[in-house]
Amino acid sequence: MNPAGPAWPRLHVLWALCPLLAVLLSPWSLWAVEECTWQVVLNKFETVGKNFGSDRFFDQEPLDTVDSLFGLLVDAPIDPDQEYMSFPYYLKINYSCKGESSEAMVRKGHLTGLKPVVLVTFQSPVNFNRWKLEQLQIQMEAAPFRSKDQCSTEEVCVVSWYTPMPVKNGSVVMRVDVSSNGQGPFIPNKRFQVNINGFLKRQQDNKLQFTVGNELFKLIPRYFVNVSSRPLWYTVDQAPVLILGGISEEKSVLLTDTNFNDFFLVELSIDSCWVGSFYCPQASFTATIYDAIATESTLFIRQNQLVYYFTGTYITLHESNHGSENWVRVLPHECIKKLCPVHFHSNGSEYIMALTVGKHEGYIHFGTITEGRVSFEMLPRQKSVCERIQVVVCSITWAIYIEGDNSLLLLVETGDNTAKKHFLVVSFSLVTDNLDVLYTIPKFIPDARGLEFLMIIGTESYTKFPMVPKGMSYNPFNNLLFIWGNFLLQSYDNENYIYLADFPKELSIKYLVNSFHGDIAVVTETEEIWYLLEGSYRMYKLFPSHGWESYVSIQMMYQSSLYARSETMVTLFYEDHNLYQLVYLVNSQQGQLVKRLVPVEQLLMYQQLSRRNLLPQQRSHLRLSFTNFCPFTVMRLRDLPKPQIYTRQERYRAQPPRVLEPSGFHTENSLAVYQGLLYYLLWLHSKYDKPYADPVHDSTWRWWKNKKQDQDYYYYLASNWQSAGNVHIDMTNYEKIYDLKAEYQLPERIFLDKGTRYRFSVFMTARGHSFKSKPDPGNTFRLQSQVDLGVVLADPYCTEVVVKQHILVNLNSVLFLVTLRDKRVCFDHGITGHDLMKTSMLVKVVGSAGHCFQNTNQGPRMQGNLMVQLLIGCPPGKRLAFDITYTLQYNRLQNKHYFNCIYLDPEMPCFLFRDIFYPFFLIQDLVTGDSGSFQGSYVLKVVGGGPTLDTIKEYSEEEIYRFNSPLDNTDSLIWTTKNATTTQDSAFNILSHQSLGIEWLCLENSPCHDTVPHSIFTPEFFFKVMVSNRGVDNSTYCDHQLIFLLHIHGLPLSAKRALFILMFSASVFLSVVTSYIVICLLLPLMMKMCNFLRWKINNIVTSESYYTYSSSSRDFSSTSETKSSVGSKVSCKVAEENKAKHDETMKKSLT
Repeated sequence: MNPAGPAWPRLHVLWALCPLLAVLLSPWSLWAVEECTWQVVLNKFETVGKNFGSDRFFDQEPLDTVDSLFGLLVDAPIDPDQEYMSFPYYLKINYSCKGESSEAMVRKGHLTGLKPVVLVTFQSPVNFNRWKLEQLQIQMEAAPFRSKDQCSTEEVCVVSWYTPMPVKNGSVVMRVDVSSNGQGPFIPNKRFQVNINGFLKRQQDNKLQFTVGNELFKLIPRYFVNVSSRPLWYTVDQAPVLILGGISEEKSVLLTDTNFNDFFLVELSIDSCWVGSFYCPQASFTATIYDAIATESTLFIRQNQLVYYFTGTYITLHESNHGSENWVRVLPHECIKKLCPVHFHSNGSEYIMALTVGKHEGYIHFGTITEGRVSFEMLPRQKSVCERIQVVVCSITWAIYIEGDNSLLLLVETGDNTAKKHFLVVSFSLVTDNLDVLYTIPKFIPDARGLEFLMIIGTESYTKFPMVPKGMSYNPFNNLLFIWGNFLLQSYDNENYIYLADFPKELSIKYLVNSFHGDIAVVTETEEIWYLLEGSYRMYKLFPSHGWESYVSIQMMYQSSLYARSETMVTLFYEDHNLYQLVYLVNSQQGQLVKRLVPVEQLLMYQQLSRRNLLPQQRSHLRLSFTNFCPFTVMRLRDLPKPQIYTRQERYRAQPPRVLEPSGFHTENSLAVYQGLLYYLLWLHSKYDKPYADPVHDSTWRWWKNKKQDQDYYYYLASNWQSAGNVHIDMTNYEKIYDLKAEYQLPERIFLDKGTRYRFSVFMTARGHSFKSKPDPGNTFRLQSQVDLGVVLADPYCTEVVVKQHILVNLNSVLFLVTLRDKRVCFDHGITGHDLMKTSMLVKVVGSAGHCFQNTNQGPRMQGNLMVQLLIGCPPGKRLAFDITYTLQYNRLQNKHYFNCIYLDPEMPCFLFRDIFYPFFLIQDLVTGDSGSFQGSYVLKVVGGGPTLDTIKEYSEEEIYRFNSPLDNTDSLIWTTKNATTTQDSAFNILSHQSLGIEWLCLENSPCHDTVPHSIFTPEFFFKVMVSNRGVDNSTYCDHQLIFLLHIHGLPLSAKRALFILMFSASVFLSVVTSYIVICLLLPLMMKMCNFLRWKINNIVTSESYYTYSSSSRDFSSTSETKSSVGSKVSCKVAEENKAKHDETMKKSLT
C-alpha cells in the first residue's frame, strides 16, 4: 500500500534530487582519468639511480666532469676543441596511479612506449641592465634509467626517467611542465615550480643548512590552530623563495622554494630586541613576525617596529657572492608600523615601502632593491604628507607604487578638532615631488537600495555604518584600484569610484588576493572567502557556503587527504590563474599543513544549481529542473595566429642521445653526454649576440655547419652499432623551434610593437532561439543576436579594437571577428624588452560572468571572460646585426673590385679606404627566425677606434661630435656622405638602406689621420661604430643600437709624412744607386791596385827572407856550413821558382 498524504510527492522530490547529485558528481567522473599524476624530484650526479630521496636546488655553477667523456666520442658530430660542461642536477620523473604500485606502473609505461616530455621555462630577470631579457624555454625528452639497487626477482626492478635540469644566468625561477609523448597510459599535464634556493649553505659534513636561521622539524598545533590567516606577499613571478610569518609569539616563518608543495619551518636568527621609546607608541613586545615580503633575492620581515632583510646567495644573478651572513636591520632609528609590498618590478629594480609612526609619521620610506643591495629614501623629500595637505595629525594607512606614472598612491587618515576621522586618497609624484588629493572617501557606507553596484557621484544616500578603509590593491594591467575595509570600492582612474554592494557592510576585509589575470579573492576578519571577477560587479561567497559544504562532503566520501573536519586556513594565494589555500588539518589528533586548490568554478556551479532549481508540477508529481543563465552553449576561439610572434617565447628542443643497447636504458655516461650537449646548446644560445650576422640565422648553425655533410656516415656507424661510447648523437634532435602551433586559447600575454595587429575570432552557439529581426530604414530587416561580445581596453588611447559580427543562422551561432591594434602613440623608443607599458584587453560575453562553465578533463573551467595582458613597446628577442654577407657583395658590385687584408680574418673582413662603403643591416627575430633587411633610418657614429685591436679607445661626447657631425669645422671628420638628410638639429647624418654610401676622410685632426704603418703594408685602422635608430625611425618602438668593429686598410699618409718618406726613400735610393755605379766603375782599377800591392809586399817579404838566411850561415861549422849551403841553394832555387811563377801570374792578369 502506498503511503497516504504528501509523502508521495516528497518521494518524487527525493528521486528528483538524484540528478542534482549526479551533477555534483559529474566533475569527478571527468576527473577519474586524473588518478595518475606525475612526480618530479631533483637529483645530483651522485644520487642518480637511487630510489628514494631528493636534493635541494642550491648549487648553481656548472660542472666540468663530463668533458673527459666527450674526448672519447671520436667520429661523432661534436667539436673536440670545445670544453663541454654540465649542469649540477637532474630531474627524476615518475608517475603514480591511485591504488597501484608506482614501480609497476612506471615499468608498464616504459614497456608501452611512454616517455615524459619536459618543458622548462626560465623566468626573465629583474635587472635587465645586466642580463638579456628573453622568454626562453627548452623542451626535453626524458631518458629511461634503471635503478642501481640490486634486484633478484626481475630484470627491471625500478625504472625512472631523467633529464638534465638546466640553469640559466639571470634566472632563479623556473617552471617545469611534464606531459606525455602520447603513448602508454593517459597522464594529465602537470606543472612544478623548481626554484633555486639561495638561503642555504653547505656544512663541512656536506649537509645543507639554512642561512636565515635554524630549521624546526616539528609543527606544533598551537602555531596554526585557530590562528588568523595572513597574506602572502612577494614579487609576482620573480621570487624563488616565499616566506610567511604570523606564527604567534614565535620568531619563526614558513619558507618554501616550490610554492608550498613542500616547505620548511625556520626559526630566524635575529636579535629580537625592542627599542621602544617615547616616539614609538608601542605598548608591548612580541616575537611574532608580522610582515614578510619575498623578492627575487632578498627577504624582508618586520618584528615589532624593526625591519630586517636578508639577501640570498645567487651567483646566477649577481655573478659573485653577494649573500648576507646575518639578518641586516634597516631604518634602525625609525618606528615602522607596516610594510607594504610592490608586486611588480620595474626599471631593473624591485621595491618595498615602510610606513612609519611616531616622530616621522606622515612620511614613507621607499625601498629599492637592485642586485640584492637595499637602499631606502624617506618621502616626501621636504615637508611631510600632513603638512602638504594642511592638517595637524595624519597617518598613512597604506601605500601603492604605480610604476607607469612613477608615483605613490597613499591612503591617508586625518583627524580634525572634532575628533572625526577622514580618509583621503593622495597621489605623490617621485619625479616632481608634487602631492595631490585625488579623492575623499565618504564617511558612511552608501545605501545601494538593492543594486549590485552604485556609482558614487555625491547625490546618493548613505547608511549609518561608517566607512573604515584598511588598505588598497592595484592592478597595473587594467588600472583597477580597490579600496577595502568594511566595504569595497573600485576605480579605473583613481578619482571616480564604484561601490560594490554585494559585500555585506557588517563584515570587514582583512586582505585582498589579486591574480592580476582578472580574478580577485577577498578574505574577511572572520575567515570568509569571497570572489570577484574583474569587469563585473557581482561578488560570490565561496566559504562558508552551501556549495562548499556539498563539495567537501563529496571529498570526504572519496576519503581525500586534503580535507578534514577540523582545519584552519593559513593563507590564500594565486598560482597559475588558480586559487590555492594553505591549510592546517587535524585528523585523529595528527596535524599536517597541506596546499590545496580552491575549486572556484565548482563552487559557483553548486551555488547556481542550488539557487536556480525549480519544482514544476508534472502530472501527479514534481519534476526537478534547472535554469541555465549562460547565453551560449558552445564557445570556441578560432583563427588564432601562431603564438611566438606575439608571446616572444623562444624554444629549443633537445632529445637524449641514442644508446646502442637493446633494452634502451641509459647509463650514467649517456646521461652525462646528454648534460654536456644540453649545456653546449644553451651556451650557443647565450653567445648568439655577435654584431656580425651569420650567413644562416640560427644559433645552432655553427655547431653543425661542418658536420652536416657527414650525417649519413654517423648514422651508418650507429646502424652498425659502432658509434664510440655506445651513443649516437643525432644532429636533428638539437634545434630551435620557430613554428609552434596556436593552442585553443588566448595567450597569457601579448607583446605589441608599433602598429602591431592581433586578430582572432570567437565562435558561439546561442542557447535556444536567440535571433530576432530588427527593421532598418528602407523597409529592410536585419538579424540581431542576443549573444553580445564586448571588449574592454584598459588604455583605449593606446590601443583600439574592432569587432565584426557574422550571424550564422543555420548553425544558430554567431562569429565575432576581433582585431586588436596598437595606436602608435603611447611609447617612445626603448631597448628590446625594457620598460614596457602594461595594459590589458578583456574579452567579455555579456551576461556570462559566474554563469558559464565548460567541463574539461581537469575540471570545470569558467567561460565568457578572457583577459589578456598587453605589453606595449619593443618586444624582446629582436636585434640589429651587421649584414656582412650582403655588404661584401654590394660593395664588390658597386666598386667593381674588393681588396681584403693581407692577413685574412673570416670573422672581420677588411674594407679599402678609398672605396665607397655601403653598409647594410639586418633585423633578426630570435623568436620566429625571421631575418630581413633593416628598412628604417639610422644614425651612424664612430665612437672609438685605434690602429690595432689592443689600442682601441673610447671617444668622448665632444670627440664623437667632431668626428661625425657635418657641422664640424675643425677638420676632424672621419667620414662623410652625399645624403642631405640630417637630424632635427643637423648634428648628424641620417642614413638608410638606400643611402649613397660613406666616403672615408680621416681629416687632419681626426684620430685616423696620419696613421703610422707597422710593417711594409699600408696603414690600417679599427673603427668602433655605433648604429642607432633612436629618434629618426618611426617604423618601430625598438631602439635598435648596434656597436661593432670595422676594419679599414689602405689609409693614406699625411702630406708631411708622405713627403718625408718620399725624400728619405729618394735619398736612400739615390745613395744606393750612386754607390752601385761607383763600385761598378772603380772595381777593376781597385782590383789591379790591390793585386799590385800584394805583389810588391810578397817581393819584399821574399827578399828579406833570402838575406836573412845568407848572413846567418857564416857563423856555423864547416860541416854545418856545408849543410847550410846545400840548404841555402835549395831555398834560393825554391824562391826563384816562386818568383818566376808570381811574375808569370802578374803578366797574365795585366794582359
